[in-house]
Amino acid sequence: MNENAGDGAPHQVLNLAGAIEFLGDQQAVCELLPPLVTSLSKDIGEIERLLGQRDMPGVARTLHSLKGFIPVFCHAQVAAQLADIEKRCSNDDSPQMLAQVHALMQALRQLVQESNSFLEQAGG
Repeated sequence: MNENAGDGAPHQVLNLAGAIEFLGDQQAVCELLPPLVTSLSKDIGEIERLLGQRDMPGVARTLHSLKGFIPVFCHAQVAAQLADIEKRCSNDDSPQMLAQVHALMQALRQLVQESNSFLEQAGG
């Protein structure tokens, strides 16, 4: 099965082939994506709030909670980016780290968008 599972647009963040391989079939992916999108949307809001307070330990804790599903649903580069930032951001509120967190947030927002798009096309 190809990475896009019949979806006409390539996914830059969502790794459907990897998720299908890990979970066993497309139906399992369709069942797990809605709660992932709900949880991720909540976590994105929480990270934005914590960034506004410059609470980098809080950002690190929230990113840590994402590490369980990100490798299942995302391409390896995004999973590695999340793990690296989560490990380093707890004690770093430098402009460079903030920029890295914001770039990761963009990828997470794109994951939500791509997941919703896939679910719409899959009829879920």
